[in-house]
Amino acid sequence: MKRLLIILLVLALFGGGGYFVYQKIKEVQPESGPPIRTDTAERRDLESVVTATGEVMPLLSSIVKSEISGRIKRISVEEGDEVVRGQTLLELDPTSLQTQVNEAERSLEAEQLRLDKSKRNYERLKELYEKKFVGEQDFLDAETDYDLAKLNLEIAQSRLEDAQEDLSKTVIVAPHDGVLTLLDVVEGEVISGATSVSNGTELMTIAQLRELYMEANINEVDVERLSVGQTARLTFDAIPDYEIEGQIGDIALSARRDGDVRVFPIEVLFSAKDNRVRPGISATVDIPIKSVEGAVSVLLSAVFFTEDDSNTLVYVKENESWRPRDVSVGINNLQHAEIKSGLEIGDEVALSRPSEYRDGDE
Repeated sequence: MKRLLIILLVLALFGGGGYFVYQKIKEVQPESGPPIRTDTAERRDLESVVTATGEVMPLLSSIVKSEISGRIKRISVEEGDEVVRGQTLLELDPTSLQTQVNEAERSLEAEQLRLDKSKRNYERLKELYEKKFVGEQDFLDAETDYDLAKLNLEIAQSRLEDAQEDLSKTVIVAPHDGVLTLLDVVEGEVISGATSVSNGTELMTIAQLRELYMEANINEVDVERLSVGQTARLTFDAIPDYEIEGQIGDIALSARRDGDVRVFPIEVLFSAKDNRVRPGISATVDIPIKSVEGAVSVLLSAVFFTEDDSNTLVYVKENESWRPRDVSVGINNLQHAEIKSGLEIGDEVALSRPSEYRDGDE
């Protein structure tokens, strides 16, 4: 508990608004020893938050690859371009695949002619067989030729469709709306297609830059206070004085280790209206947990634990002397703590233990 309080006090004095807090601290010179810095109990609106840092990521991002190999003939976009779903991004040289389509079309035509011929022969022999003018074997041979011709036509049709599909894949289009954030290839480059045994060449990356999320790690002691849908506030190191609202979109079901601490990854979803908010920048999220209006409060550094950590107390100035007083502490905002009982507005409290109370307290 003492260690936690020390951490909170450091954050209170050196975190956001620390300079303002320092300006309000007074010093009292005791009869002996160094001056004691003090604070005065005041009413404040306090808000307890869970704070974490993380990185901004696009909610939807796609690495574009080709399904076939080939040489890039034309690139129709540049990095930074906004694209829409179905828009042409680049084209591969279609020459060899067009040749395959042409050959498949000629093969299909030839098989159609064979089918027509075998059909006529089958129908003729069937009629003669029924009249007993030809033997059974001649009829069966004609029937077999007709069946094979139909099968060969189906195979030729399938080969043509495959060739046409491969040809269509020489034109690569955007899978969804977004911004081209990365272009990895140049015209004339030979690329590999993505298959079950090969990852293929990464051509470009398209991301939606309006719908974003931030991934952050929450300490295990705080995660139970969070829930999906909870409101959050985000600020960005690269964009001073800019704040945006979001909400928790996901909380991991299991913890992972971050050094010696167990944390739960969460995702905070938000819509970016400012173009300066981009994937990759760092962000800080504040998730409000509880708030109190008009709370009696003092600086966190004015609150101490008793030697056995059983109670909290402050040192109040009474008749030029310091007197310990038990207090009940509520929420804090990492700068000030709510004093639910034990202090009155205007009470002056010490920000360090007076020398007469230090022996045996540490």
